[in-house]
Amino acid sequence: MPLPGHLSANTTRCANKDMNYAELRVRLATWAAPLNGQVAVWHEVASTSDYLREHWPQQAISGAAWSVCVAQAQTAGRGRHGHIWQSDPGAGLWFSLAVPVAAPSAANAPPPLSLVLAAELIQALRSTHFPVNLKWPNDLWLHGKKVGGLLIEQLGRADARYWLVGVGINWHAPVGLMGDKTGVIPAVTGLLDESLRPNISREDLSIALIHRTMAIVQSPDEWQESMRHINQFNVLSGRRIQVWESDRPLFQGVATDILPSGELTLITDEGRTHQIGGAFSVRVLT
Repeated sequence: MPLPGHLSANTTRCANKDMNYAELRVRLATWAAPLNGQVAVWHEVASTSDYLREHWPQQAISGAAWSVCVAQAQTAGRGRHGHIWQSDPGAGLWFSLAVPVAAPSAANAPPPLSLVLAAELIQALRSTHFPVNLKWPNDLWLHGKKVGGLLIEQLGRADARYWLVGVGINWHAPVGLMGDKTGVIPAVTGLLDESLRPNISREDLSIALIHRTMAIVQSPDEWQESMRHINQFNVLSGRRIQVWESDRPLFQGVATDILPSGELTLITDEGRTHQIGGAFSVRVLT
């Protein structure tokens, strides 16, 4: 039997089979019980992150070590900067984790969890033959289109901080998308829309990704190692991009590397080198 977080292709069910949420609930609960974790699996919620934002404080008071919420559909899913995250019934994997913040033992500041987690999820998906890459700062790309994203927040009181980690991965591309703040309708896809049929069930893939997410969030001393691989997945490297702050464009240039600190480096059309942080967003020009 594979260890939690290990992806195995030795299953007789295919990923394009509808996900069995009853099975998922039982398997996650069996995993969580000895670890003192809380599990909620719903057919529909407004937002898995908002559900945990509401319920985690009381769960923590009651002694829970962490909590996970999974939904078949979200009616008010969200991404960065308040963008709507469309999460139709059965069209993807939508889950969030609430995990107490663990201080790293190393003296150096840890890299951004969003990039660390993106690197880990990409490696997990690639191990099942999904050639996923990273569009900085938090989008998962497959064959030049967005297939998933992450939203990471740190919340709570000073003596009870916790990570609220939201992950959305499309099985199939959503339909009827609105334009983003640049006025462009984003190119999106799903894991199963690219003629990829790995021999692994959605339940197995979902559980492995949830396990891997939990493991890395709880292990800040491993974040630096995860960041060492980030530029292998950097789909922006060598491409012309436009940098945006909120709803206004700032400048454009050619992207290069993602630094260990999580900043993206680019060379502007005027020849200046800029390092931009996660408060910015980028649009690919070419």
